Amino acid sequence: MCGRFALFDDVRQVADSFSYPIASGATFPPTSYNVAPGDPIVAIAATDGEPEVTTLKWTFQPRWAPKDAPRTHVAKAESLASSRFWKGAFTRHRCLVPVNGWFEWQHEGDRKRPFYFCGASNRLILLAGVFTKQADGELGCAIVTQPAQGQAKRIHSRMPVVVAAGADAWLDPEVRDRDTLKKHLKPLPPWQLVSYPVSSAVNDAAAEGQGLLASVEGVEE
Repeated sequence: MCGRFALFDDVRQVADSFSYPIASGATFPPTSYNVAPGDPIVAIAATDGEPEVTTLKWTFQPRWAPKDAPRTHVAKAESLASSRFWKGAFTRHRCLVPVNGWFEWQHEGDRKRPFYFCGASNRLILLAGVFTKQADGELGCAIVTQPAQGQAKRIHSRMPVVVAAGADAWLDPEVRDRDTLKKHLKPLPPWQLVSYPVSSAVNDAAAEGQGLLASVEGVEE
């Protein structure tokens, strides 16, 4: 489902990797190996004109929604075009979330075992997202998920949509037709992802450091 992710490359590396400008005056969060829902995150979005590297908050609740409406950090791809909660953001406010990789948890009885997913090339990857203006005036976003593909299915039933091609169309607020988006947006093939078990230290949202990405294959904790 994507409950945490790592972004340890800095904003300049993000901008250079994907050829988008950095938003003027934006304040960016520090790099992190354990970004959690509710945190400010680096994102690529057309919040005021052309797409640029900017900051959003990783939480989503439209300002028009009642106070008891759900506040979430993920959006099901299947519901984006039909649910009122998501439809406005899907139509006009799509974004991309650059990450080095993300964490997912596999349920083994009463135990949840964390795994780390990243691109086979070990480069930055882009996750599809949507954003909205919230009641507090901040821009919040959710990462789009889909049914798990390939090796990810053995760990969790869902996974984020990893964008391999069509990023410009996804970011273009003038493109509002679902069929056009589907034509251009190409998810990364599942065989181009790798995953491996990591320490349960990542279960603590306050945990930090490169050690969280170390493989614990064959190690009983």
